[in-house]
Amino acid sequence: MRRGATLILLAILTAAGCSSSHASSPATPPAKITGPAASPGAVPAATGGCPAAVTPRPLLTWARAGFHPPTQPMPYVMGARGNIVAILWADHDPLHAPPLTNRSNKILWVSRLNELGTPLWIRARLNGTGQTVTREVTGGPGPSIINLPAAGCWSFNLSWSGNRDHLKLRYVAN
Repeated sequence: MRRGATLILLAILTAAGCSSSHASSPATPPAKITGPAASPGAVPAATGGCPAAVTPRPLLTWARAGFHPPTQPMPYVMGARGNIVAILWADHDPLHAPPLTNRSNKILWVSRLNELGTPLWIRARLNGTGQTVTREVTGGPGPSIINLPAAGCWSFNLSWSGNRDHLKLRYVAN
């Protein structure tokens, strides 16, 4: 049921040109977000830095709902614990900071754990700096637009429904 609602929201965002109807907004983070340990056998984000490029590949079985064909290659980054994936809707181009005027930084968050209701909190830190921003995806993992203030490698500490994961995404300058 949750995945069906996510896919409906994704279709609405796509049809509406990804307006900010489900965009992230600054908000108060949970009391503490800690970085998780790496999960053996998983395909996590790069541990030392951001991936230079995210190569499209078939999604994990648990993240495929609504994709036709289900093995359709998509660019995604898996969390270090393997509990969440960030599917990038960037037309095989990178995420941008600031965002491009004709394209949004769309990310579909899919949780392996399928817990409903509470927001997905993102505490993003620009590697090599003290710059930190907080974003909220209302209703938990699902479609979002995540714009960040500067280009570089961003470490995302993710928290939702009592779960945690961590991944890194690269944003490039325009």
